[in-house]
Amino acid sequence: MDNFVLNAQKREILGKRESRRIKNSGKIPAVIYSKSGNINISLDGKEFGHQYFKGTALTSVAEINLDNKKIKAIAHKIELDPVSDHPVHIDFISCEEKKDIRVKPRLNFINQDKSPGLKKGGFLHIVLRRVEVVCKDAKAIVDKIDIDTGLMQVGQKIKSSNLNLPQGVSLLKKGDFIIASIIGRGSKAEDEAAAPAAAATAAAPTGDAAAKQPAKSAAKK
Repeated sequence: MDNFVLNAQKREILGKRESRRIKNSGKIPAVIYSKSGNINISLDGKEFGHQYFKGTALTSVAEINLDNKKIKAIAHKIELDPVSDHPVHIDFISCEEKKDIRVKPRLNFINQDKSPGLKKGGFLHIVLRRVEVVCKDAKAIVDKIDIDTGLMQVGQKIKSSNLNLPQGVSLLKKGDFIIASIIGRGSKAEDEAAAPAAAATAAAPTGDAAAKQPAKSAAKK
């Protein structure tokens, strides 16, 4: 995990009008949350945008230069413009005062070219592309978690219990949930889905039996 540097200015004036003025000047309003008191700041839009579009803004520690001081923080929430998808507001959490840090590393599915199930024409159905984890401190933060699909067959599932998490990192969500699976012809999931339809077809009358059934019903009346 690599840290990145941001230059910031303190915001003395708050409110929607001031936030709009900051955005129009090419900057992004932000807040650093800490136990010693929240700090309202503004950041260079291009500087933060570069990190955001790399995909590591939520999993890398930002070293924020403010008033000749360096504050280590991690982006907890990034608000995006609904049209451009560019960041318009960021909530940071100070790392110095927060031991358990929540981040959302991306899931990296490796060795897909070696998977027997994918070679047979199966399809990797990805349910989650990121998971929320808790890191014991800033040093334990990860930006991705590798998942080896090299031995996966059609019908096989990857669950949260299969994740190989680094030391000091744990899943926030409890329970065993599905991350991904390989689906395709002959998969167990497809066989189970087809079973009720097959049973209904077998039970339904066909041919002469189907033609005679209404007559029997009429005779009983």
